[in-house]
Amino acid sequence: MTVDTGAAPASTTPTAAPRRRRPWRWVLLAMLAVLLVVAVCAVLLVRDALAARGALTRAAAQVPAVAEELRAGARSAADGETSATLASSPALAELRRQTTVAREATDGPLWWLAARAPVIGPSAGATADVAVVLDDVTDDVLPALADLADAVAATGRTPDGGLDLAPLRSAAPGMAAAQASVDASRARLDAVDPDTLLPQLAAPVATLRDRVDEIAGAVATGDRAAALGPAMLGADGPRTYLVLSMSSAELRQGGGIPGALILLRVDAGRIEVVRQVASSQVGPFRSPVLPLSDDDHAAYTARLGTFVQDVTATPDFPTSAALAAEMWARAQGEQVDGVLATDPVALAQLLAETGPVQVPVSRPVAAALGRDTVELTSENAVDVLLRRVYDVLDPETADLFFADAAAAVLGRATSPDVAPSALLAGLQRAAGEHRVRVWSADPAEEARLEGTLIAGSYAAAPRAADAVGVFLDDHVAGKMSAYLDSSLHVVGSECTANGRVDALELTLASTAPADAATSLPAYVAGLPGRTHPPGTLSLAVTVSGPRGGEAPRVERDGAAVGGDARTTHGRPTQTVTVVLAPGEATTLRLVVPAAATDGPGGTPDGRLEVWSTPTTTTGGLLDVEVPTCG
Repeated sequence: MTVDTGAAPASTTPTAAPRRRRPWRWVLLAMLAVLLVVAVCAVLLVRDALAARGALTRAAAQVPAVAEELRAGARSAADGETSATLASSPALAELRRQTTVAREATDGPLWWLAARAPVIGPSAGATADVAVVLDDVTDDVLPALADLADAVAATGRTPDGGLDLAPLRSAAPGMAAAQASVDASRARLDAVDPDTLLPQLAAPVATLRDRVDEIAGAVATGDRAAALGPAMLGADGPRTYLVLSMSSAELRQGGGIPGALILLRVDAGRIEVVRQVASSQVGPFRSPVLPLSDDDHAAYTARLGTFVQDVTATPDFPTSAALAAEMWARAQGEQVDGVLATDPVALAQLLAETGPVQVPVSRPVAAALGRDTVELTSENAVDVLLRRVYDVLDPETADLFFADAAAAVLGRATSPDVAPSALLAGLQRAAGEHRVRVWSADPAEEARLEGTLIAGSYAAAPRAADAVGVFLDDHVAGKMSAYLDSSLHVVGSECTANGRVDALELTLASTAPADAATSLPAYVAGLPGRTHPPGTLSLAVTVSGPRGGEAPRVERDGAAVGGDARTTHGRPTQTVTVVLAPGEATTLRLVVPAAATDGPGGTPDGRLEVWSTPTTTTGGLLDVEVPTCG
């Protein structure tokens, strides 16, 4: 039997195969899209790069004009004149506009991605960094430096005759911001690895780094001056300072012996001499007033800490100042807020700016001189204070006269009829020769002073780590250093397999009269019966190499000179003795291997600092260009 299920019969017609997909088409389209995006991005990057290059080229054209306006502003400040502010300068305005264009042209997501791309990434990132640094320097740093110069020029007198500290204080916030900006710029450039850059970019980045380092030095100085100056001049309350009047007639490594001491009081910019004291009224002490380091004890003996006349035996002024402050406290019963030091040449430099001064002398000096006043000028100050005074005065009375003279010159320099700019100009010149020193008993202030020209931090400051030292110490118990004519020069530097080697020449000559033994007082020429006859100059010459460096070598007439070799505060030193009869001269050749310092604050590459004992004829600092060796 047949059963009908109602189902349709199966079709025998074959079904069509499904169409095959072609995924490669989509891949190709995606690749084309990516290439198109990359091409557009590349075009945009090239456009931005060209815009940045054009802006930076135009900015570079404004740099000489801006630099000249900055120099003009500094000259005006030194002359006490307020110049047209750099902030309104058309050259600076154009410079800032162009660096802003360059910064905006190299900012954004495209440059962010380009900086992370292979091959071109480091150079793209460096280009953006350069634009940022230049924009920050022109926006934050240059105007702050100009404002500081204007503030210095605007510093006048208050109605009571003190220094008006308000302009300098008002410049402090801007200088603090400039310091932060330049620190950030240096960090940004230090993070750029020059070995990864395209050759066309590596050299400009290195040049920019050097220029920012130069600007950073000026900013650091200005920031310290604006922050510390008002406070140390009594803006926040009275300060007392001990002044060491150093006599270059009897040299020590750090300058002359302190022949007299002066107590100053500073309050709201007003400077007052409280009293003068001969060095014989301070000490000596049975044992060092402060603990001496092993190196200081070995190099300078316990006298460094027991005789105030010998606190300058070390070239490190913070050590000298701390000892002098403690000696003063024990002998005079007063704590001081800081210590200053100066010498007769610095006083003469101040007189060159302020004009002559009539020195009212104390009673013992007046009795010996037969007059109540002595005129000091920039021309006669050194001769009077270091030579002529001993024609009529014994050493103790001469010390009193030194104190009278120093007090009178300081009083003249800070008097209402002398422009503050004159005081600043004289102090700048003296500081540049290491003839003015400043130490603060406040640790925070002293930390900020470290590394500056006026701090004299030779033993420990990073700034002086790779400096060379050439120091003199008078072995005669007299005043024969007044008849020393000295000169010091860097005569050559060469690169060797072990680094740079510097050569210096030190010339020493005695200008003492031929009959010095009989024509000069015994306390000047030295006592008979000693190692050398009276009238002889006997000097210890100590050559100090960079910290961690190799021992220096001393040559005389082409032959090596033996002496006392030691290491002091990580520095290799060589000390030799030079003896000169009246009219005799000699030249020493000093050969000093350099030592690279990677720590912060060292002398910039390509520069050499030479610290030395200031004499009547030679300042205490050389800063010279030298080769940069591998």
